[in-house]
Amino acid sequence: MAREIVRVAASGDLLPGRMICVDIDGLPIALANVDGTIYAFGDSCRHEGGSLSSGVLIDETVTCPWHGWTYNVRTGKAIVPPVGIRIPTYETRIDGDSIFVIVDWPD
Repeated sequence: MAREIVRVAASGDLLPGRMICVDIDGLPIALANVDGTIYAFGDSCRHEGGSLSSGVLIDETVTCPWHGWTYNVRTGKAIVPPVGIRIPTYETRIDGDSIFVIVDWPD
């Protein structure tokens, strides 16, 4: 796997309780600031592809704006049935004023 570390935003771009969507080489990734911790996860809902970053963030839970499917932003696990569903999650790093997302691309 090829590992890519990408600067995606400045810390000031993502206030606590907020989400944004970034694009890394065509891959939409949502960023959420939960009490100062930045989480990165796939921006597309597994149900019908709604943009999760356009949904509602409450604590570690994001709710899709289209049909209300909910996920834990830290683990990617669905909160309500079908609970076996997951969205991808990505490692994040903060360096100074920069937010980085780490993506492992298949070879």
